[in-house]
Amino acid sequence: MRNLIVSFRKIMTSRGFWLCVGMTILLLFSAPIYTDFDTQNRYSAFRALTDFSGEELTSHYELCSIMVIQNARGGWFTLFAPIITAFCFVPLMTAEREENAVRFQIFRTSKLKYSITRFFSGVISGGTAMTLGYVIFSGAVAMLFPGVSRMTGYEAEFLKDIAFDFPKLVLGVWLFGAFWSIPAMFCICVLNNKYLIMCIPFFAKYALMQTVQKLSQNAYADFEHIDKAMLRFINIVNPDGLLWITYSTQQRTTALFFAITAAVFFAMFIIIMQKRGDCGA
Repeated sequence: MRNLIVSFRKIMTSRGFWLCVGMTILLLFSAPIYTDFDTQNRYSAFRALTDFSGEELTSHYELCSIMVIQNARGGWFTLFAPIITAFCFVPLMTAEREENAVRFQIFRTSKLKYSITRFFSGVISGGTAMTLGYVIFSGAVAMLFPGVSRMTGYEAEFLKDIAFDFPKLVLGVWLFGAFWSIPAMFCICVLNNKYLIMCIPFFAKYALMQTVQKLSQNAYADFEHIDKAMLRFINIVNPDGLLWITYSTQQRTTALFFAITAAVFFAMFIIIMQKRGDCGA
């Protein structure tokens, strides 16, 4: 436990960790949160603040602070999640290997303890950095966008029925960030190039997203005979499923799927690290 705390603290004080936090905030502010159906213009939080007056913000329920906080968790934010979380630990850990500092850490403990500590410190830091960025973003949105009490007309009535549970949203972001730290962590044990380590999980997630979209289109191909079994499968394996798991009707199945996937990556990581004969060089 002490080694884990020391390793986590080292990552938290690194430049990569705070770069991850900053990138999370930037992508959340850049995510589409509102679409004007008359002009088909899509607005991010940045664009909404610059293009709309305070009165105009209160006339669209999508621009209420609680809706912005919920709906910003999409778009580029989810797509680039594997790269964002990887910035926390990949540059630091690859630098340690290049400097042969890993040898000394293994000799002071053991290869197994070092591998376990390395894995969990990276995963926890990835989830923590993304969550910290989301919390800072939410605080800024709460100050810059109107709250429910300031909305007018139909929007005010509509928002009264919206379930807003901020702790659940934060938990979803942490689980999402922690899980998408795992592929990059696994790549560390088989690759030395930090750019490949950060990019391979990104392309893998993009491929999964495209596959899920294609399956969803097939499920809705015949509106009179929607493939409900396929939709349930998609909800479980959706690469963004952990973001909304606290609101999902398939929480247990989704959690089990991602837990098994994470356990497989962890087992392969430990096995490969144990088999390495270079002591981390």
